[in-house]
Amino acid sequence: MLITGAAGVIGRAAAALLAGQGYALVLADRDVAAVEALAGSLPGATWIGGDATDAADVAAMVAKAGAALRCVVLAVGSEGPVGPIEDCDDAAFLATMTLNATSVWLGLKAALKVLKPKGRGSIVVLASLSGTMGMPMMSTYSASKHAVLGLVRSAAREAAGSGVRINAVCPGPAVSDMMRRIDEGMGRADAAASVPMGRYAEPAEIAQMIAFLCSDASSYSTGASFMLDGGYACR
Repeated sequence: MLITGAAGVIGRAAAALLAGQGYALVLADRDVAAVEALAGSLPGATWIGGDATDAADVAAMVAKAGAALRCVVLAVGSEGPVGPIEDCDDAAFLATMTLNATSVWLGLKAALKVLKPKGRGSIVVLASLSGTMGMPMMSTYSASKHAVLGLVRSAAREAAGSGVRINAVCPGPAVSDMMRRIDEGMGRADAAASVPMGRYAEPAEIAQMIAFLCSDASSYSTGASFMLDGGYACR
């Protein structure tokens, strides 16, 4: 199994859970020191440094996983600029779109080249609640995650006949440095109160959904967006 963005908070949680379930992991991240340390803490895990927005690096990540590759988790992403559209820097917009959407585009392409000939496999993409609805003050992030869901749905329909499944996990607010930065950028002191369940998701809870979608228990699911938002979108 390959996990990109493995050094991020959700990538780390997924890696820990999946390693405990017996998966042989290849962990990829551009933060070489962090991903090396993570791999060293998990039994049987290996690692590779690289940029998920660079096609050659992504191909190397998939190649590192080798012939045994059956599941790919694409967990790269960042929140980008927080603020009114008119104040957002154009370069920051493009950088966020590249990191969040281009990384998925390249990951899907490289993974499908390996998995489709096998006639089976699962690709799990970390999307967001923000990809399903408008998010004031986070237009860049929301746009990038809408693009991610478009890629997931389109690729899933293309690959369905090959036996490869592609699904998205869509967390709402989660306990993370990213969420802390968003709350600070918006000047929010108790943003968890806006979630019907009254709290943010724990990374381990998101990892559980990722593990489900990697497993044969989700064998008839493809092109779906699995919400983990504490009821936020139900309002």
